[in-house]
Amino acid sequence: MYRKKSVPVRLVLILAIPGLVFTLAATAQAYRICTVNGEVVGNGWRTMMVKTGSQCSTVNVGWRTKYTPNRRPCVGERVSVDFVLVDGHMKATKVVSLTPRPAPVRCYPPPPPPGTVCRQVSEKAPEVCRPAKPICSRTPPPHVTDKPLPPKKRVAKPETTKPVKEKPETRPERVTETPGAEEPVPERKPEEKRAAPVEDKVYKTIVGEVVASSPKSLSIRVTEEGTTDVLPITVGLKTKFIPFRRPTVGEKVQVEYRVENGGKFGYTVKVVQ
Repeated sequence: MYRKKSVPVRLVLILAIPGLVFTLAATAQAYRICTVNGEVVGNGWRTMMVKTGSQCSTVNVGWRTKYTPNRRPCVGERVSVDFVLVDGHMKATKVVSLTPRPAPVRCYPPPPPPGTVCRQVSEKAPEVCRPAKPICSRTPPPHVTDKPLPPKKRVAKPETTKPVKEKPETRPERVTETPGAEEPVPERKPEEKRAAPVEDKVYKTIVGEVVASSPKSLSIRVTEEGTTDVLPITVGLKTKFIPFRRPTVGEKVQVEYRVENGGKFGYTVKVVQ
């Protein structure tokens, strides 16, 4: 019974072997990469004509084709093409250019004009510098300036005292008062300038609440012994804020100021709360 069933199974296996061989051969052919060397004869949109000896073959190229260098070869260049046979068509996978690149364009100096004559110049020994001869003449040459004469020493003359003539004593003249004569007006002495009050350069400290803020001043409300007073404090580039910002209205600050030009200039403004 077992032998009767094994016969059809063997026939199926024998018939399936050629199909497996064909499929394996087709897949092996599909992944086989071949190489051909030749000269590019023509370029199409998706094809390239390569001439090898006396035979021309058409190779399909596409976006999967890699070029070395990264450009499409021109007509007349020698290339090496790696391709794969798919349904009898040569599909290129890699195209390598074998033609060397042309030398870059360089600029050279123009040739000498026609009619020029060339001669050989013998190298001479370098001349040795010789010292210049002095000029002997009665008058100095123009490049020589006269030396300034030394200053003469002054001799102190003996001081002579002139005799002082004694003036005769003069008696004071009597002044007779005439009626209606105006009395001489006494000269007014210039008023002495009052010295400017010396500013107090002592730093003072106050603690209060910011009531108003402007670009160049702060108004601080100070409460001392039951009395409330608003003091304007001038601020500027020399003022140091702690932290590094201007205090807002309602914050409590400690200000270190000094009286300058009749006003209070704040040097340090520190936020307490």
